[in-house]
Amino acid sequence: MDLGDFKGENMGANNPRISGFVITYNSGEILRTCLRSLRFVDELIVIDKSSTDKTPSVAAAYADKVISVPWSPLPTETRFVAYDACSHDFILYLDHDECLSVEGIHWVRENAGSHPAGVFRFPKREYILGRHDEDAYYWPSYNIRAFRRGSAEFVSTLHEEVGRIKGDVHDVPYDGGACIHNLSHRDTYQWIEKTNRYTNVQDRVSFFDTSKPLEIFAQERIEFWLAQSRSRSDYVVSAALLRAVYDIVDRVKLWEAQDGLDGNRAFAAVCAELEATYDIADRAKLWEAQGGPDGKAVFAAVRAELKASDDALRPGRRRVDMEISPRGQRSSLKAAMKRISLRIRGKKR
Repeated sequence: MDLGDFKGENMGANNPRISGFVITYNSGEILRTCLRSLRFVDELIVIDKSSTDKTPSVAAAYADKVISVPWSPLPTETRFVAYDACSHDFILYLDHDECLSVEGIHWVRENAGSHPAGVFRFPKREYILGRHDEDAYYWPSYNIRAFRRGSAEFVSTLHEEVGRIKGDVHDVPYDGGACIHNLSHRDTYQWIEKTNRYTNVQDRVSFFDTSKPLEIFAQERIEFWLAQSRSRSDYVVSAALLRAVYDIVDRVKLWEAQDGLDGNRAFAAVCAELEATYDIADRAKLWEAQGGPDGKAVFAAVRAELKASDDALRPGRRRVDMEISPRGQRSSLKAAMKRISLRIRGKKR
């Protein structure tokens, strides 16, 4: 029997109609399981972010409505599209790597109409590195996955997702089996990939004290997540360390932004320096062939001039130097090369 067979049956007092949605991109077989767990809702919507695999056909087989939108790296903005597509006032949603347990389905069916709260947080059973362990730091953790229209709104800030909460928030008890199974990270590679993608978002929630030295911060985050764990098995420690890595990367990227680092401009400046030395190297070979000064002397003069005239990567002067365009910096270096050429030929500068 498919869970969709339960559509329209009694779901508690007032029989509220439920809209459910999932945002997806190249989700593979997980999406089928995810959508089956939501087939009991009155309206199931899939927002597909231009998948290139079989995701659209899987979505079409289970959803009442499939909406295709351009790809984007995160689901935050796409939730507004999904929200606007929902016809009913009780909204239940999952990420494409989440599945609602049978007990969770029963809880929603029994409480959607009668529960006094307006916003509902579900316990989440994380599967990190393919496994779930109740001794790990993440159990039990909670996420909002349902609310009544008017009790909350989606927001664009990463890691907040639901804001402007007006109704009471209820945590669904985790000891009754009602939960979200989150098949979030198959392996370390996927954890690092998601870490990099999520921490690149400027509008994200970060509660870190950016004045704390980075070394101390990193040590404290490792200790914090280990302290949330209830064993020291290799798996539990690995999960805690990965969670600390996320925080550390997030904090380092905040430092990058505050410090004004611009790797593209810095690399362009380095390339300008190198190309100037290549120019003088070509000239030096020509001078040697004409009986001119020794090549070593030329390069000694070049390096001395570069050291004196270009400090683009020196920490104390980085921001000032970054205001000079790579083209302007190369022009300046070429002028320096010309001065060196004149000087070692015995002419005036």
